[in-house]
This record gives sequence, structure tokens and C-alpha cells, in this order.
Amino acid sequence: MIHQLPLEVRFLKRFARHLHEAGVPAHHFERMLTALADKLGLNCQALSSPTSIFLSFQFQDDEDDSRPIPNQLERVSPPGINLGNTAALYQMGNSLLDDQISTEQAYSSLKDWQPEQLYPLWLQIICWGLTGGTVAVMLSASWAGIAAAAMSGALLGILVTQAGEAMRQGGLEAIAALLSTFLVFAVNQLVPGLDVYVVIMSSLIVLIPGLGLTTAVTELSTDHLASGSARLAGALVTLLKLSLGVLIGTVVVGWFGWSSDIESLPTLATPPDWFRWPALLAAAFSFGVLFSARRKDFHIAMLAAILSYVISRIGVAAGGLEFGVLLASMSIAVLANLYGRVFKQTGALIRVPGVILLVPGTVGYHGATALFLDGGANLSDTVMLALRLLIALVGGLLFGNTLLPPRRGH
Repeated sequence: MIHQLPLEVRFLKRFARHLHEAGVPAHHFERMLTALADKLGLNCQALSSPTSIFLSFQFQDDEDDSRPIPNQLERVSPPGINLGNTAALYQMGNSLLDDQISTEQAYSSLKDWQPEQLYPLWLQIICWGLTGGTVAVMLSASWAGIAAAAMSGALLGILVTQAGEAMRQGGLEAIAALLSTFLVFAVNQLVPGLDVYVVIMSSLIVLIPGLGLTTAVTELSTDHLASGSARLAGALVTLLKLSLGVLIGTVVVGWFGWSSDIESLPTLATPPDWFRWPALLAAAFSFGVLFSARRKDFHIAMLAAILSYVISRIGVAAGGLEFGVLLASMSIAVLANLYGRVFKQTGALIRVPGVILLVPGTVGYHGATALFLDGGANLSDTVMLALRLLIALVGGLLFGNTLLPPRRGH
């Protein structure tokens, strides 16, 4: 005889899957699930990784285990970050925790849940290009380099958004890096003196797993070893795919007789320093779109990205690059937890946009590319810089969570 799972378990199982698909890290995933389970009279043991969810439940008043609940295991795809869905799910979870809705109402809402695409495809593609161009500005690229990075980023946006599942699970990153390398070298033939390396890196910025590396180390630091290890391995493999694509791209351009010196010195004019500020606004906007922040939360995400950059610049001036990253990430963690406590909403709306401009993924990409292109010259210096930045970033997040712990369930 087949027994239906209790309503509470069916709700938590469905909620867990949606939470995972929204890109919630393991430590926040477990906090929310255990808080909801406790509210519903269940003990919950949750284990998640980028590709799986394992849930174990027991009624709190069933010490003899007379009403056993089957363990739940689901195979899931590695998630992307969706701030809109995360905010909606946390709003539902908080409403249940605060007795504003019943379990039946929450479960009914989840059954009808259809994660919506908040922004049209054309705007997403524009923001891919906008992100590439603005990051090129931050990396002091030339005017021509900024235009090339924006153009290449938009083309990569078309490739990624239209890619099938088979390509996504295969060599999508390598193909994107190859295409970007070819396009940038083609532009360099028309406009000699382009800062080739910076432009390639800027156009690939959305694919560089800097945030994944940061999340992985944060999960490892909070004793979520299974998820952290898997996420770290996935991020490193992505870096290698991107670097391999750049390597193949330099070989291909050599067949055309083009110069394949990826680190040639740029000779073109660069924008004035004040141009970074409008670029920062554009970057904050594009990150809000690419991370699918809801329209009513959009200003929060933009302010977080801008504030993080400003604090990091102050910290860099006061104590160097690592201190700037530490100060900014600590401030963002405190603000994210304060926002969660005051507005009873997920701190990811502040934490993710605030951290994205600080992540050391570009440095890691530089090291991986150097390993392929120049036999690892200066690789140790690059790796050490990436590690120092990563430690500073994660340390700042942990210190911030210590100064002001997140709200229950967050």
C-alpha cells in the first residue's frame, strides 16, 4: 500500500527544489529549510550539492520513529543565480514562519509556481554586452577595447542564451572563449594596439566563475564540505575550459597570419578616470538584469553594487587591495543581514550584487590562461594574488556575519 507523504514534507521537498534552482548556497539553503521544518513540527536534515538534494525528516513528537518518513533524494542541475525567485521564495518562507499564511496556502502557491523570465531576451543580450564594456572600463581598457568587449559580450550573450542543453553540459565555455578570442583579434587587425588580454577577459566576465569560487570557499568555511568541494571543482573546471578556449583561439588566429600575442602592449587612448562612475551605474544595472532581480528590488541590488565598489576603493586607498576587498565584503555582509532583519527578506539582494565586483575570478582566469599560453610564467604570483583576494573576500563575509548574524532562517 502506497502512503502519501505528509503535506509538510511535500511542501518542504518542493520548496527545497525551487530554492536550489534559484541558486541559494548550501548554508542559507539549510538554514531556511530547517527553520521551516521546525515551524512545521519536523526535524530536518538537509544535504545539498550543486547537483543533488538529500532530505531526511522526522516528526518532533515521534521519538520512537513509529511514523517513519521516507528519505527524499533528488538529482538537480547546477543552478544559476536568480534573485527574483530567491526573494519570492524567502517572502513565502517568512510569511509561513510568521503565521501569515498556512501550510496549505504555501503548498498551493508552490504547486502553481512558474518561475518567470523577468526581462526580455533582447535586454539580457544588451546587458551581456554592457557588462563586458563596463568591466573593460574598470580594467582601464582603451575606447576601442571597451567597444570590442561590449560587442563580443553581446555576441556571447546570444550564444549562451540560445545554447541547447547538450552544449551547456559540454564545452560551452570553451566555445565562448574561442569565439571571443577570435573576435577580439579580428578587431585588433582593424584597430592595431588594442589591449587584447583585457578585452577578452572583459567580454568573458559573465562566464568567469568568480562568484562560484567565493561561494565554494564560503561553504567550505561553514562546514558544508560536500557542496563546497563540488562547487569549487566545478569552478576550477570552468576556468580551465575558458583558458583552453583562449588557447585554441590564439592557434586559430595564427592560421590567418594574425599576431597572436595576447599580452601585447596597448597603444590606444583610454577614457578619463571620471568615466568609471557612469560605467559603474551601467554595470550595476546590467548585473541586476542578469541576476533577475525583481523590479521592486532593483534599486536595492544597484545600490549594493555601487556601495561595494565605493567602499572597496576607500579600503584600497587606506590599506591596499586585499584590505579594500575585506572591508567591502564585511560591510556588504553586515548590510545584507541588517536588510534581512529589518525587511524580513533575503540578504542575497544585497550580498550577491555587492560581492560580484569584488570576486577574484578574473585573477584566477589570468593564472589559468598563463598556464596554457606562456608555460606558467608568473603563475605563482598570480595564484597567490587570487588566493589572498579570495581569503580577504570570504573572511570579510564571515566577519560580517559574526558582527551581525543573519535572521533566523537566513
